[in-house]
Amino acid sequence: MPNTDRGPVDVGTAPFIPHVAKGEGRSSAVSLLRRLPDGTHVPVWTHECSPKEAKSLCGWMWSMPGEWSLWGRVALRIGSATLGPMIIDRAREHAAEEAERERELRKEAREQERLSREITLYLYDPKHKRPSLGLQRGSEDKAFWRMTFTEKWERDRVVDWLRWQQPRFTEFEEFLGEHGSLELERLVLAGMRDAERAAKAKGITSSGRRPLRFWRGEA
Repeated sequence: MPNTDRGPVDVGTAPFIPHVAKGEGRSSAVSLLRRLPDGTHVPVWTHECSPKEAKSLCGWMWSMPGEWSLWGRVALRIGSATLGPMIIDRAREHAAEEAERERELRKEAREQERLSREITLYLYDPKHKRPSLGLQRGSEDKAFWRMTFTEKWERDRVVDWLRWQQPRFTEFEEFLGEHGSLELERLVLAGMRDAERAAKAKGITSSGRRPLRFWRGEA
């Protein structure tokens, strides 16, 4: 129970204020104090609980200064037994909402972390512009690498090989950072041509402009 002769420190002139103090044994006491004309304070409502719960409850009460006068009037006119559930239930509801919000934030953070590790191959066919392909991290809003072609079949020929290189996409990103876009294009084209030659030697290429059209990344 707070010292009613002195009252809590730095309370201003508010007619009612929350306060927390050591209770009986290992418990703490959360109170709503009424300011008297002589500047001292007396409790109009008190709730004993664990120190952890008291800290949370009083912290929430301090965040609701617009409610202090209402709580005080309820305690004085209707009784502290009515005020208790009003404060405690709302505080617990708030705590549950905060816990849920924190869970959602953690979930979102985990999803962003997962997306930051995921690199996806995208194809672009903008109207009146040349076709292209790109590599993009799931946590970003644009591709970190784009490769543009004159004809759509040229792009798709590269895609027939590149789509099976997903385990190497992080390696490609690192190569891009070290050597630049042009060198990465050359690396990709060289890998495609090597795969086409190997597939042709095995007799598993397709006719037409896309030798690896039905290729499934066979070594």
